[in-house]
Amino acid sequence: MQIYRIDHVAQVATDLDAQVTLLEGLFGFRRARTWDNPAEGARGARLEIPGSRGQVWEVVAPAGDGSALQTFLDDHGGRPGLHHVGAEVPDLEAARAELEVRGVKPTAGERGRWLEASLSPPERGPGVLWRLRGPGGLDMCGDTDATAATGPWDAPDGPSLGIVALDHVCQAFPDRDELARWYRDLAGFVQVWRTADDEHPDMADLVLNIPGSAICWEVIMPRGEDSFIERFWDRNGAAAHHVTFEVADWDRAMEACRHHDTPTFGENEGATDGAAWRDAFIHPKHTGGVLVQLFWEERPGVWVRSDKIPPWT
Repeated sequence: MQIYRIDHVAQVATDLDAQVTLLEGLFGFRRARTWDNPAEGARGARLEIPGSRGQVWEVVAPAGDGSALQTFLDDHGGRPGLHHVGAEVPDLEAARAELEVRGVKPTAGERGRWLEASLSPPERGPGVLWRLRGPGGLDMCGDTDATAATGPWDAPDGPSLGIVALDHVCQAFPDRDELARWYRDLAGFVQVWRTADDEHPDMADLVLNIPGSAICWEVIMPRGEDSFIERFWDRNGAAAHHVTFEVADWDRAMEACRHHDTPTFGENEGATDGAAWRDAFIHPKHTGGVLVQLFWEERPGVWVRSDKIPPWT
C-alpha cells in the first residue's frame, strides 16, 4: 500500500469554537475552512500550521443525531483528543485489498469516498486511526460543503508558540522493531533514526520516514521496570502518545505559554557539537486532549542526531 501524502492530523473536540480559539491563540494556527454538516455528523475547522507544507490540523466535533464522533467520544469517556491521521493513496480499492490481506478490516466512510482503519498489527489491538482516500478532493471529515475563511484575519492578542513545523506523531508499542517492520512492509515506511537499546533507562525509540510526507512517525517502547510507556500501554494500547512541533525561538515559546497560563513539564536541554537544543511537553488538559511536545534546535539536525542513523541493511 502506498501512502503518498499526509493531509492532516485531526483531533475531536467537545467544544469546537473553544478549541479553535486555543489553536489560533497559543499555537498560532490560522483557520482556512469551516463546516457544519449534521447530515454527516460533523462540525469542523481546518487550520494551517505555520511552516508545514501541505499538512494541516483539523478539529472535528459531533453534529446532528447519531454522530459517529459522539460515539467515539462516548467510547473514550467523553474525553477529547487525537482522532485520526488523514492521508491520500493513489488507489483506494488497492489499499483496501492490501489491508484486508493483512487482517486489517477497514470501514467505508461517507458514500465510500474514504476508508477508516487502524494501520497497526490487528493482533495487537486497535492503534492509531487513519483515514485514507484516493486522489481528488480531501473532504473526509464531513467537510463536503466547507466554507473558506474570507476577509482579513484578526490575529489573536498576545504571543503564540512560534511553531514552524509539525515534526512527527509518536505511537507507543511494546516492540519498536516489530512495528517498524510492519509499517515498512505495509506502507513503505523507512527507519531513519533510533536510540541505542540502553540509552534511556525506561524507553527506547526509533523514527520512521513516511514516503511523500514531511511528517515522520516515532515509535516508543518500554524498557526496565515501571516504564511510563508500559503504564500508557496498559491504559491505551497502541495509541498515539504525543504530537511534536518545532518552534523557532525557545524563549518566545515559553513566554507564550506563560501568557496563556499554559505550564510545561519534562524540560530537557543540551548541546551537540556546540549547538544548543531544548524540548518540553504540554499536558493534554491544556491542549484539548493531545499531549504536545515542543522542541527547538540552534542548528538543524542537533536534536535528532545523524549519529543515530541505523546501519543500512
